Amino acid sequence: MKLYQFKNKKNYKKVIAVIILIILVTGGLIIRISFANFKEQKSFKVMEGNFIYEGSGDVIFAFYKGDELLTQMPKKNNEENLGFEKAICDKGASVEWNEEKWAPLVVNLTQSKTKCDLYFNNMSSDYNALADLVEKKEGQLIYDGTSDNNLRFIGANPDNYVEFNNEYIWRGYYSNSNDRYKDYNSYEECTRASSYNYNCEQAPAWRIIGVMNNIEDENGNTGSHLKIVRDDIVGLNNQNLKFSWDSSDSSINKGWGINEWSQANLMWFLNVSYYYKDDFLDACSHILSKCANCCPSWESVGLNGEARNMVSKVKWNMGTMPLAVGPTIGTPSQMYKYERSSNTGNGCTGLYDTCNDSVNRKKFWTGFVGLMYPSDYGLSTNGSDGSSSRSICLNTGMGNWNSSNYRDGCAKASWLFNYYSDWFLTPIAESQFGSKVTYLDSSGAVYYSHASTTIGIRPVVYLNSSVKIELDSSANYGTKDNPFRLLI
Repeated sequence: MKLYQFKNKKNYKKVIAVIILIILVTGGLIIRISFANFKEQKSFKVMEGNFIYEGSGDVIFAFYKGDELLTQMPKKNNEENLGFEKAICDKGASVEWNEEKWAPLVVNLTQSKTKCDLYFNNMSSDYNALADLVEKKEGQLIYDGTSDNNLRFIGANPDNYVEFNNEYIWRGYYSNSNDRYKDYNSYEECTRASSYNYNCEQAPAWRIIGVMNNIEDENGNTGSHLKIVRDDIVGLNNQNLKFSWDSSDSSINKGWGINEWSQANLMWFLNVSYYYKDDFLDACSHILSKCANCCPSWESVGLNGEARNMVSKVKWNMGTMPLAVGPTIGTPSQMYKYERSSNTGNGCTGLYDTCNDSVNRKKFWTGFVGLMYPSDYGLSTNGSDGSSSRSICLNTGMGNWNSSNYRDGCAKASWLFNYYSDWFLTPIAESQFGSKVTYLDSSGAVYYSHASTTIGIRPVVYLNSSVKIELDSSANYGTKDNPFRLLI
């Protein structure tokens, strides 16, 4: 090997400069390749959407279709029917998707080089079908602005009736104002009532809450599912059909029940005797040892075989709401985050006889039939009845929705408010009580009570992805007279 010595210092410097340049260029190419799919700047436009920021700092975006890393953000109304699915950010930031602007709103942005992964996926045919109705159902069907970008029906009486379980109700009104009403099992029962017997009319018993995104089924598949709710209280005119969320021996939580849904009396009732209506006695025989009160002696109510074939077994979020009083109960958007949080509320210390159970609280529960979340109610208002706008309602604690300032403008502007009290799915997290659960009060406010309290229930289910909505070009679908029809 021969060694060469640079005798000319100028040549030596030139060679060193060339070597440094090569290193810089090579490094730059590696960085460019590694981050070719990211955009990093404070304010810019990608494809058809502006990126909107709240706070300081900047963001690095990556775009995904499922697990596949994309080179750019998908266009709005793209050929693959890709829609926004979810966003995952680091450093405490989060994203709220704006469908109209086709843009993410980045909130809680406090640090530089915050990374947000935006996931896009094929929307189900149900999602696309209802999305096509957004313009036709103007003011009734909207994107809810949450991190999941769900489609929801809003307002006091949107066109969201759906034929399901071959169930119909008769609704009688207090007066011709069609404001206050009661539901009945038959036309005769409605017309013979001493009051609330004006303008008795028939309607399907179920309505569509909306299309919920990022719902995981029992097999781990994530997608969009239709979410529907029974429009009236189960067994409304039979006092025996009011339910406790749970019960317990007097030595456990002072007899006030346990606020863990996976073992609750109401969970057993809804997912056995209600779900398996046609096989009521056989189903109940399997759970009597676990829940003696979950198979009442009255005639069964519940889902028929055709309806069961439409229902999906999915993972339900069981995040808890922190203890609050009155107006400080969360706003709809806060409740949405509480429900999906990792806080399971297992705060019993054993120091109080009102919180001495040893039941482990779970973040998720997988099953067929559940209840509404507080956010389902809160996000269903359009804030158009009275002086309150939707924006004001969504920024007002739902514990205050029964006040003179908000009852007309918020509570009565939601089709899910029906002047009766019924249970929600979301428990309360507190160290002194292991029994408190949220519910919708007949006043329009969101409150909480002990799980042993007996009030009404409105079952909620997610439908299988194989279930399709029958639609035509008409905007009149979803009315009482022309409800949505489901096809398997």
